[in-house]
Amino acid sequence: MNKWIYKRQIKAILILLQAVAAGGIAFCMVSISFWVGDSNSLNVLSQSYEESDLFFRQVDTILSNKIRGQDNARLLETDGELDRSKQIDIQIYNETGNVIQDLNTTYLLGDLLDFYESGGWQALHDAIEAATDSDSRRDAGEWLDEQSGTLETILPVTGISLAECSRWYSDAAAYVEEMYTKLDEVCADLYERYTEYTTEQDESWSADAPSNLLYCIEDTSSGLLYTNTGGSTYDEAVEAAEEEENFLSLYEGERSYNIMVTNPDRVASSAASEWFLNERFVGSNEKVYLAVDTSYPVGDELQSGAEYYAQREGIIRNSTVGAVTCMTVLLFCFVYSLLGARRGLVQTIDAIPTELALGVYLIVAILYSLLASGWLQISALLPGNENLQAAVFAASAWLIFLSACLGFERRLLAKTLWTNSVTYTLILTWRQVNSSRAASGQLLLSYIGFFVLNALFMLFFGRVGLVLVVLLDMAVLLYLMRDMAGKQNVYEGIYQLSQGDLQYRIDTTALSGESRRMAEAVNEMGDSLCKALEAIVKNERLKAELITNVSHDLKTPLTSIVNYVDLLKRENLPDERARRYVEVLEQKSQRLKQLTEDLVEASKISSGNIELEIVRVEMRSMLMQACGEFEERLEERSLTIVWRMEKEPIYIMADGRQLWRILENLLGNIYKYAKEGTEVQIILRKVDEGEVLIALQNVSREKITIEADELTGRFVRGDASRSTEGSGLGLSIAQNLAELLEGRLELKTEDNLFTACLYFRIA
Repeated sequence: MNKWIYKRQIKAILILLQAVAAGGIAFCMVSISFWVGDSNSLNVLSQSYEESDLFFRQVDTILSNKIRGQDNARLLETDGELDRSKQIDIQIYNETGNVIQDLNTTYLLGDLLDFYESGGWQALHDAIEAATDSDSRRDAGEWLDEQSGTLETILPVTGISLAECSRWYSDAAAYVEEMYTKLDEVCADLYERYTEYTTEQDESWSADAPSNLLYCIEDTSSGLLYTNTGGSTYDEAVEAAEEEENFLSLYEGERSYNIMVTNPDRVASSAASEWFLNERFVGSNEKVYLAVDTSYPVGDELQSGAEYYAQREGIIRNSTVGAVTCMTVLLFCFVYSLLGARRGLVQTIDAIPTELALGVYLIVAILYSLLASGWLQISALLPGNENLQAAVFAASAWLIFLSACLGFERRLLAKTLWTNSVTYTLILTWRQVNSSRAASGQLLLSYIGFFVLNALFMLFFGRVGLVLVVLLDMAVLLYLMRDMAGKQNVYEGIYQLSQGDLQYRIDTTALSGESRRMAEAVNEMGDSLCKALEAIVKNERLKAELITNVSHDLKTPLTSIVNYVDLLKRENLPDERARRYVEVLEQKSQRLKQLTEDLVEASKISSGNIELEIVRVEMRSMLMQACGEFEERLEERSLTIVWRMEKEPIYIMADGRQLWRILENLLGNIYKYAKEGTEVQIILRKVDEGEVLIALQNVSREKITIEADELTGRFVRGDASRSTEGSGLGLSIAQNLAELLEGRLELKTEDNLFTACLYFRIA
């Protein structure tokens, strides 16, 4: 490649790299912030695991699980075993479930669990939802009472259904609805706790499961004790925990009415005191004692957290290096993309007005900010999926930011940032209105008058006014339609003139006002164009006739000169100088003869006075045959042909003789001006839009200082000294012939590299 080229493939790679780099930065920053937290100091890295937020979050998780497990066991067990005959009063059901108030609302645990599993609970739940859709609570209760025979498939321990018990109350319907609702809620909660109990029996939720954490928590309001030390009272549990040699006292405090008082003698650190000071474990009145084995011999969450915490320095170091690397890649690719946008094409979104595009990007930015704030509130125990979510979020946000930057850069380069804005349109409209304020003022006054008349008719003339409004509106509509029809005629006239129909004239008999004046102006413009075209055609005809006549007049004396030179050559002149003079005369006369023939042919081609025989031509064979004719002449200058052609045949519709002349002129141009000892590349391939490209590329002997589009002019030659034998008509003839064959010739120059590109439609 001779220069840096910004391709679509490179653009896609750059965008992908930026997305990956942005995601990598977010991934690394989340990892760093997980360990550093909100602190601006790296002193937090010197904290022990027992002082970290990770440790305290894990302790909270373990305690909540174990308390929940002990509550489930207390609710479902008797003497350490699941007791399906345990009685549950649905009226005062709570986490303990060990108080009975009314046997008429007391059920066996097994019956409640079976009721849920058998599907009876679902039927009851659906019936309650259907009943509560009614407006009256009494109606709902009565409806449930009517369905009690199918809904109440289990009975309290008394054997009397809730529907029968409701007869003892003044508001039986309300009682049925209330008790059925409690039965529904209790069954759902019981079965959930039963599922937890059965699935977590062997898990860490059990108080008997080994743990690196010892806890003693007493609900001083109810007297319930939660501990895994084996003590039956809070003091015994604390004493048992203190007797463990490897356990370190972590925290102790007592809460009364939500006010916690910490025992400073049994607090491991200020971090533990701050963390647990506002933590509620079992209620607003409680005693708490916690101890931890810092060697973490048991394989629980604390052991995993300690092992992970030990890797934090390496994680932070690697994350920092990764973030810096990704930032470097991101900045490099971003700058590269901005540079590449200078060679990019205008995209569809660039047609949107600047303010609207900015508004769209701002709305997207606000939505991303809201999503980010919501996402930041979600915390995970260990940074895993959270990092990936942050990476995807950051990558998508960066792609939107990149799209905005590239879009506004393209607008700046295309100079449409201002001209494609709503503000510019409003200012331009105001200027146009102001510049034509006479017509605009007339239109504005007419509209105000029309509006005032409508209002007056409606306000003061009643039904008659309504009729007058309709008539006025219809008259205005008729006027507008007539005006629009007149303008449409004017538009049609302008369109026909733009398409080359200079004889088209607009009929002005049915037009009036502004439309008539515009139509007359368009007709006058058509007359002027016709006169100008006639003058141009006349001048071109005179030029062609002049060239033809001059060429014809030159042919007669030139023929005589050529013949007499030929006779002199046959005389075998003895004088060497005389023979050399005759050779010079022969060369110049032949060159003059060729120039005269080229002039005549150029005149015929430019005027279209040439007959074409269009046939199907195979370009590969045509190119190879043409190059074969020039092979010896090219070898004289040590020019090597390099073929770059497609293997399959390519056909076009053309006149073979005229196509041959085009190739002959182009190859002759190469022979005259190519640098000796260089390569000549001949390219034949299909391009987009069903075209074939025939390209002939060579290195010129001298640097080309003339613009490419000027080289196809008549008598223009590549060498400024005009010392070569060319006439300067070859490229002009080739271009005209290509256009006659419904193709085109494009020339490209870069320093001393010359390329002639022929484009024809594929047959």
